[in-house]
Amino acid sequence: MATTIISTIPDSRSAQRLVNELTRSGLQQRDVEILAGEEDELVAEIVERGFGEDDARGYAQAARQGRILVAARAPEQKVDQTVDIMERYEGGATPAGEDAAVSGETLQEVEEQLTIHKSKAVTGGVRVTSHVSERPVEETVTLRDEQVEVERRPADRKLAPGEADAAFEGKTVEMLATSEQAETGKQARVVGEVTLGKRVDEREETVTDTVRRTEVEVEQIQPSSTKKR
Repeated sequence: MATTIISTIPDSRSAQRLVNELTRSGLQQRDVEILAGEEDELVAEIVERGFGEDDARGYAQAARQGRILVAARAPEQKVDQTVDIMERYEGGATPAGEDAAVSGETLQEVEEQLTIHKSKAVTGGVRVTSHVSERPVEETVTLRDEQVEVERRPADRKLAPGEADAAFEGKTVEMLATSEQAETGKQARVVGEVTLGKRVDEREETVTDTVRRTEVEVEQIQPSSTKKR
């Protein structure tokens, strides 16, 4: 006959160490497990393992508060050893069918801390746009025009015999007149530059907010006095 024992362990690391030690003590791996789930599911599962509903709800409430439930199914000859092992991890474990031990509860003092993150917001800027404009320009240039002039003048000179033969041959002479024309060309030159850059200034700003803190008050409860008659 096997008995189911449930222990409430404060954290998952301790719970895993407990599972490992129970299996090393001789329990089968299938008989040692960590219980998890919604509160009603845990209550139903613990009741199925032989516990009363009140005890089951007590264990489910402990799980809701962050405790880890470890269940072990031990044969009769190993119940005491299993309980001893589980008690070392949580301060008390109860076999099914017996009154559940009242587990200690811990109230935490929690304090918020203010964290500040930086983000960038656009506060302005500069947009530079280039566009093309035109303007008329004038330049004065000197141009030359050539004219062909013909001058006829009288002459009285005797030709030599060789010159006479050549003088009576037909001959054509041409002279062309030229006129300079103004032609324009364009050359692009850089006459200025606009450069965009950033200047970084630092400023201090005080951030104001509120943080919360829970404080645990300890009040001593005095036993009520009785009067004798």
